[in-house]
Amino acid sequence: MFNDNAIIEFSLQSLAVRNNIIQNNIANAELPNFKKSEVLFEDVLKSAVEGYKSTGNLDLSNIKPRIVTEKASLSYRIDGNNVDIEEEMVKLYQNDARYSTLASSIINNYKRVNLVLSAK
Repeated sequence: MFNDNAIIEFSLQSLAVRNNIIQNNIANAELPNFKKSEVLFEDVLKSAVEGYKSTGNLDLSNIKPRIVTEKASLSYRIDGNNVDIEEEMVKLYQNDARYSTLASSIINNYKRVNLVLSAK
């Protein structure tokens, strides 16, 4: 269970970073030549979990979410900006839903621990 919580905590931190990046993209949607960014962490987390399955050792301390400029050569508008505000709003909603689900999951994990510890 504690490894599950470590994975959830890493995911929550990465989703918080993603939330900030999406908000930055939205805030700069009208800035000429601005290029949107994206946060990638799912693949490195998946590799760490697969490594845990084979070695029994879960070490998330060395992995970090990666921030990349997305489609740097693509522009939706004449001014060079490549932010699609509607797409970013959908991403923000999806990210918030993932964050809320994971936060509820970790809360429920700790409730189960508390229930076991308080049982007589």
